[in-house]
Amino acid sequence: MSFFSKLFGGRQDVAQHAEPMDLVVFAERYAQAIRAAWPEAEVAISHGAGAADARIDWRLPDGFQATHFLGNSYQRYLDAPDRPEAVFAEQIASARELQLGIGRGSDAARATILPVLKTRGWHEIALQQTRSMGMRNAMPFIVEPLAGDLVLTYVEDSPDSMSYLSPAEAERRGLDAQALRSQALENLTRFLPELELQGGGGRYAARLDRNYDASMVLLFEHWRDRIEIRGEPVFAIAARDELMICGSEDADSLASLQGVADEIAQSSAYNLSPRLYVHRDGRLHEFAGVEALSDSG
Repeated sequence: MSFFSKLFGGRQDVAQHAEPMDLVVFAERYAQAIRAAWPEAEVAISHGAGAADARIDWRLPDGFQATHFLGNSYQRYLDAPDRPEAVFAEQIASARELQLGIGRGSDAARATILPVLKTRGWHEIALQQTRSMGMRNAMPFIVEPLAGDLVLTYVEDSPDSMSYLSPAEAERRGLDAQALRSQALENLTRFLPELELQGGGGRYAARLDRNYDASMVLLFEHWRDRIEIRGEPVFAIAARDELMICGSEDADSLASLQGVADEIAQSSAYNLSPRLYVHRDGRLHEFAGVEALSDSG
């Protein structure tokens, strides 16, 4: 059996509920809850290709702004469709806590910041959507180039919600680019004891919580001694919940890794890059070895 696990299928228990709200209606109901909590808020809804891309942006006159992608909240609603108000109430409470934490400059607020991998394509679409909503001067994301078509952004992940950290919010907390990345990586190290390495014989999959699996590549130096590979470590980072590794001198594993990366990047709702990456000199680089091996063969 291949060490690469298949993607987790959609939940099958949703069908028992007769007519749950679709994502469009859910988003509007969520926006209404925000407006009820903050009558002065500017609220905008954006829909992408699927639930993973749908988001709500809102901002207040005091400068507070938040971006919430709806995928996780919508799934929580589908799990209990008779209680949508509970989902909205939890998100509003979390946003209020975040707003107060920013105002106090609290260490607790900083502890919620975590790094997330995205792609340049995602960033371009997000920019287009933001501009179409008239938010040219209120960028909701911090985006840094990482390697190849991957970029790095940051979220605030509380027990009840996850939202993207904006440049304005980072500035209000006194976090420049270096301090922000250091804080996010420090927070991510809390997950290291939960990281599971599956596989063997030079082929591995890193498993975490289906949210920050891909992000753990940023901490590779902390767990590289748990795997045995031939050559440099090569990664497939095809989805946020898929991080797979083999060695650069293992041609068979490289070919399998590329094939699975292509499949996952095309089918996953949380897809990232179909490309392979090599960890070299302490950072990620795009890996071109598969093409070179094909040409030589």
